[in-house]
Amino acid sequence: MAHQVRLDGRKVLSRADFYAAIEAVEATPDWFGRNLDALFDVLVAIWPKPTVMVWSHAAISAEAMAGDFDILLGVLRDAENEPRSGFSLRVVEDDAGPDPMGVV
Repeated sequence: MAHQVRLDGRKVLSRADFYAAIEAVEATPDWFGRNLDALFDVLVAIWPKPTVMVWSHAAISAEAMAGDFDILLGVLRDAENEPRSGFSLRVVEDDAGPDPMGVV
């Protein structure tokens, strides 16, 4: 079974909210640095493999976060494309998706 993480776009309205959500995931180490490099490292090398992240209500996050949403999404997609990561991302507009092991 895949490690599953759900982000609720109604609660992720800033980069600080996003990083807080990542920190709340049990598999995230205490030393997580709240920056893009640390995020990539956690997704690729730290979280269990495979990990599926479902970001629901993503349009709400995108509107609130403006350019930060695109930057973070780019890092998530880069991690998804890294062959050794085992990470995948689903961006959805509602609560569709697998039941998460950790709802953030």
